[in-house]
Formats: sequence, structure tokens, C-alpha cells
Amino acid sequence: MRASELKKVIITLLSSARNSDDPRQVMGMTCRQISERIEALTPPNQDVRAGQSLVKRIGEQLEVLQSEFEIASKGEERKIFRMAPPSLIVEREAPLRAKYVGDRAYINDVIKLIDAVGDMETRLVESSKSADESRNLLESRGISVQTENMLFGFLPEPQLPTQIEISMAEEFCEDYISTNIEVYIPRRMNFFDKRWFRLAEARPSEMSQLRRIKEKSFRFGQSSEIYIWAIADKLYRLQRQQALLAMYRIDLDANAARLLDIESEIPIELKRQLPLDYLAFLKRYTDEIAFDRQAGSGSNERNARYLRVQFKYKKLLAELLESKLGINKPMN
Repeated sequence: MRASELKKVIITLLSSARNSDDPRQVMGMTCRQISERIEALTPPNQDVRAGQSLVKRIGEQLEVLQSEFEIASKGEERKIFRMAPPSLIVEREAPLRAKYVGDRAYINDVIKLIDAVGDMETRLVESSKSADESRNLLESRGISVQTENMLFGFLPEPQLPTQIEISMAEEFCEDYISTNIEVYIPRRMNFFDKRWFRLAEARPSEMSQLRRIKEKSFRFGQSSEIYIWAIADKLYRLQRQQALLAMYRIDLDANAARLLDIESEIPIELKRQLPLDYLAFLKRYTDEIAFDRQAGSGSNERNARYLRVQFKYKKLLAELLESKLGINKPMN
């Protein structure tokens, strides 16, 4: 099954997953559930497992569909995927040219309401009306009409943990973590320069309230990170998303925004240092590439992977990173 075919099957499955009491409400499925449904629907003579495992291939296509704004996900450990709300992503404002994305149940209504011509294969919609006129007709029916810049407004802003979040967080025993705790220190330097230091090495005047512990999994041989927020003599556990948003807020408050060269290849580590909701845009605006080294170079360098920003999206990515996370923001 080709990637394009797999995407269509995923869209069909998620589009048909609806609340039986209210068919307008889409329901969610995990990657594993989607995989099981596809296996059950595949004829015995068609080997969908050839090459990569089916679950892995589905996971890759789910990432692509999120970057295309077709589906949305919820959760970190066990993601639930569902069709995104119906939207028109504007490519030309007047006369309107836009791409329909999200819940397929409304595409015919959209075409009728704005008197448009639609290509069902590409889902490109063209109308003699402008984007503003179309927005006035559609948004009262729950169908958004947005430029890509407008979509940035739905991303979470950098913020410190609130009092309510702290009151609900797990409190840590200091004895448990005193030996390997690190503290986050904002620095206006290259994005990937060191910002985490052992607590004993850091100057009190530079310390933020954000801490972390690295724990090694004996089962998988990999390190995981636990994030902590320090208030006076108490320590509270943060979710990874909370910690990343706090990290960028600390940078902004310290006038120490990170610096990132998007004109060059970007280490793929960037994906781990952006909040979860930003990854769909990163996937949309960049291509993943292998570092092209000569055979005589070190094997680690030859196998390294990078992100290359697509030319047509460079301005949008720069705007996203600066306006939302402060990356490359000039000093005050």
C-alpha cells in the first residue's frame, strides 16, 4: 500500500468514526486502533506489512496529516487522533482560492454556501467571493477561513506554571533528586548551546525556577527527563509541555531569546525542544534530510539527520518562531 493510499484510508477511517448519538461529533482513535482496522480491511492477498511495520508507516502518515491540518491529536504518551474541524486554508484572498482541510462531512456545504468550484481530489476551492466574504458566510456555521499566519494564534503561548497548575502537581522529595538535578539558565546564544547546568555549578543570580533530572532506563538504555518547578524549598513535577512553554517564557523575560539560523540545515534536535503543538508546523515547513558526508567522515556525522526549511515557507517559519517563542527576537 503506497503512502498516498494509506493516507486516504486513514482519512476514511477517521471520517467515519462518529458519535452514534450525534453524527456531527467526530471520535478519536489511537495509532494502534487505526492499524488494527486497516489490517482487518485489507484483503489477504495484499501484504500491507511489506517493508516497514504497518504501525510505523501509519505513524508517519499521521504526522504528515497533522502537518497538513487534516487531523488533530490529543495527549503525549497515548495520542488520540481525530479529524480536524473543517477549515479553508487561504492561498489567495481575492478572489478566494483555498484548500479545504479537516472533517470531510462539510465540504459540499462549503462549496454551495460560497458558490465555489471545488476539486474533490485536491480539495482546492475557488470562488468569486473574497476571503472576508467567505468568512462571513462560513464561520457562523463552524467552518473557519484562515491564512496560515492566523493559525499561529491557536498555538499555546510561552508561560510560567500557574498557581492552579502548581497546586495540582506532584510534589517531589528533595532527597530523591539532590544528586543529579540540573537548572535552566537562559542565554542569548545559538539555539543549541548549553543552557542546563548542574545545580552545584550554577550561580544563584542566574538560576531560573525550572529544573530537570535525567533518568536512564535500564530496559531501553535511553535517558528520559523529569521536569521540576522550584518554589522556595518545594519542588513540583511539570509535564514536558508545561516545562517547554516555561523555558521560552524564561528566555523572553530575561531578554535572552535563542538564536537560530534557518538559512542553514538545522539539527533535528530542534523537534525535541519545541512544544508539542508546534511540531505540525515544523513538519509542514521543513524537509528531513541526511547529512551528506564523504565516506571518510565519522559514521555518526554521516548518519546525522537535519531539517531544511522549504524556501516558500522560510518567512512563515521565521514569523512563527519569533512571534510565538521569541526565537531570533531582537533584544529590548
